[in-house]
Amino acid sequence: MLPSLGRLCCCRATDLRRLLNPEVVIEALREAYAALADNRGDQGRSVGFTIEGGSIHVKSGLLPGSHLAFASKVNVNLPDNWKLRQLPTIQGVVVVSDAKDGRPLAIMESITLTGIRTAATAALAAGYGARKHSKRAAIIGCGAQAKYQLEAVKAVFPLETVRVFDIDGARAEAFARANSTSKCSATPAPSVREAVRDVDICITCTTSKSPILTDDLDLRGCFVAAIGADNPEKHEIAPALMRRARILVDDIEACASGGDLNHALRAGAMSKDQVHAELADLAAGRKLGRM
Repeated sequence: MLPSLGRLCCCRATDLRRLLNPEVVIEALREAYAALADNRGDQGRSVGFTIEGGSIHVKSGLLPGSHLAFASKVNVNLPDNWKLRQLPTIQGVVVVSDAKDGRPLAIMESITLTGIRTAATAALAAGYGARKHSKRAAIIGCGAQAKYQLEAVKAVFPLETVRVFDIDGARAEAFARANSTSKCSATPAPSVREAVRDVDICITCTTSKSPILTDDLDLRGCFVAAIGADNPEKHEIAPALMRRARILVDDIEACASGGDLNHALRAGAMSKDQVHAELADLAAGRKLGRM
C-alpha cells in the first residue's frame, strides 16, 4: 500500500492490453520521436549490469521537449529462468513520474509494455520504409514478441498473408493457427528462405547469435524490421546484406554499439555515416524513408 502517493496508477498486463491498442501507441511514438528531433539532449539513456546467469538493464528518459514526464524501466534478463524456475526470461517494471512536481504517476508491468512498444516502433518504422500498400509479410521467430508484431503491422498495412518460421516447427504451426483470420491468412513456412520469398515486410524477432537473413537471400524491395538483436552477441542480418540496404534506426548510437549495425560496422561492411535516418528525422518529416 502506498497511500501517500495519491493518484498512483498500477497497471497489470491485462490493463495494458486493454488500454494500449497499436494505433494509439504508434501515434504516441510518432509524436515523441518528432519532438526528439528538436531535443536531442532528451534522448533516453541506458545502463547495464552483468549478474550470474544474466543481466540487469535500466533505461530512462524524459518526455522530449516538454519534460512533463520521466520514465524508467528496470528489467532483469535471465535466459535460463524458465528452465530453472518456471519464470519468464525477462521481468521488470516501468515507473512514470511527473517531472514538474515529482509525483509518481504509474507503475507498470514491463513485459507486456515492452512487447507493445517494441512492436509499435517496428510498425512506425515500417510506415516510413515499407511499400505503402504492403500485403505480404514474414515473421521469423514465433515467441512472445511475434503476436505483438503482427498486431502492430496489421494496424498500419492491409496485410493479406503472413508466413511464419521458427526453429521449433510446432510453435510456428501453433502461431499460424492462432493468428490466421479471414482477412489475413497465416501459414508456417519450412525455412527462412520460403518465409521471406516475395514478401513486402519481414520481421525478425529471434535470439539468434548468427545471421538468419543471409547474404544469398533476395530481399529486394522488402522492408526488414530486425528487432531481436538487442545486444552485441545477437545477430540476425548478415553484414553484406546490411551493406546493400537503406538503414533506418531508432537510436544510431545504441544500434552501433549492439546488434546488427554493430556487426556490420565491425565487419567493415559499412560505416556509421551510411545510416540513412533515425526515426526522429523521419517522424519530423526531415528525411524520407522509402524513396
